[in-house]
Amino acid sequence: MTPAMAGPRRASRRRILASLIVGSLAPTVTACSLGGGPPPRQFTLTPVTNFARGLPPVKWSLVVDEPTAARQIDTSRIALMNGPFRVEYYANVEWTDNAPAMVQLLLIQSFQNTGRLPVVAPSRQTLATDFLLLSNLRKFQVERDASGMSQAIVVLEPALLRMPRRTPVATARYEKAIPVSGDSTEAVTAAFDASLGDVMRRTVDWTLQQGSAAPATS
Repeated sequence: MTPAMAGPRRASRRRILASLIVGSLAPTVTACSLGGGPPPRQFTLTPVTNFARGLPPVKWSLVVDEPTAARQIDTSRIALMNGPFRVEYYANVEWTDNAPAMVQLLLIQSFQNTGRLPVVAPSRQTLATDFLLLSNLRKFQVERDASGMSQAIVVLEPALLRMPRRTPVATARYEKAIPVSGDSTEAVTAAFDASLGDVMRRTVDWTLQQGSAAPATS
């Protein structure tokens, strides 16, 4: 993150998001610990490759920042909510990176897969850009209800800013819940992949539409 790109420090980024996105913080919860043994198996998710026809080609550049997230999901462990207050983690498995960093990379790859932007990059690169995409990863977890039914839920709240003054353009909230079809880790990750894919597809479409409609800087 560099001055040329006007990348915000983490504290500054959170202040911007707090002013743009209204919502309460998740309650404090106690996480169960994972025991010793062999290294956990690692899983990753996939970027979006199929988009609706009619996405506008654009001439502006975009930087995608790493989403902010509450502590219980700012981890490589795969979170499981048993009720509204109790968070646990699946044993012996993990994501290939912390969830926010993984979502950032997949968002960038999804934007690239549209073929509509000349430049899309992470915030750590030295790049003067036209727009900055901030976001809050509100949920990235499996939620299990009292009946034992489980869903992989992803909630992302993006905020688009016009650079270099970081002028707010628009905010949004996208949520998707996909039922987990079985007890295996593969079933869990498949549900996550479908939920995140839906949220990223809508975020990409929204960003292209909002960026194209935003007035030019003077």
